[in-house]
Amino acid sequence: MRNIILALLLCVSALEAIQAQQYDIIIKNGTVVDPKNNINKKLDIAVKEGKIAKVAASIPDTDAKKIVDATGLYVTPGFIDIHTHVFVGSKPETFADGSLSVSPDDFTLRNGVTTVVDAGTSGWRNFATFKNNVIDKSKTRILAFINIAGNGMTGSPYEQDMNDMDAYMTSLTIKKYPDVIVGVKIGHFEGSD
Repeated sequence: MRNIILALLLCVSALEAIQAQQYDIIIKNGTVVDPKNNINKKLDIAVKEGKIAKVAASIPDTDAKKIVDATGLYVTPGFIDIHTHVFVGSKPETFADGSLSVSPDDFTLRNGVTTVVDAGTSGWRNFATFKNNVIDKSKTRILAFINIAGNGMTGSPYEQDMNDMDAYMTSLTIKKYPDVIVGVKIGHFEGSD
């Protein structure tokens, strides 16, 4: 009987310890760089259910299920790459829906980049394809400039065709995707008009 009571007390003690672990992960000893909050110092970060729950000089190891030692590493909210071409596709030797663009998830997250801005690779004619094939499927957040040329960065002579540079159609596309499109680009135009 005494052994059963002792076993029950140990189980209760173990349950209390598990319940005391209020965080899933604590990232310890990293240099936190957070420009928005003017932070650049060694801090611990507690994460619960995928969200930052606490940032402090020292969070006890016993408060989390898992400890990650970030000694010598920087911990940031995520970097933004403001000039990319990520409308990757199968068309050879072109950026728009082509092989000259890069797949965002292949280079971003492993380097601390959580958001990229596509620099006008698509235009009003093919932005929906870009959104469906790349933006919506990417783990990386993608914002985009839309090219005034209807098919975007498809090279000469297409980017030189002023008849395909349609401000009205471009504006309709911007209105359709206001959460993704952040600007307009005219690029690689060689004319004098």
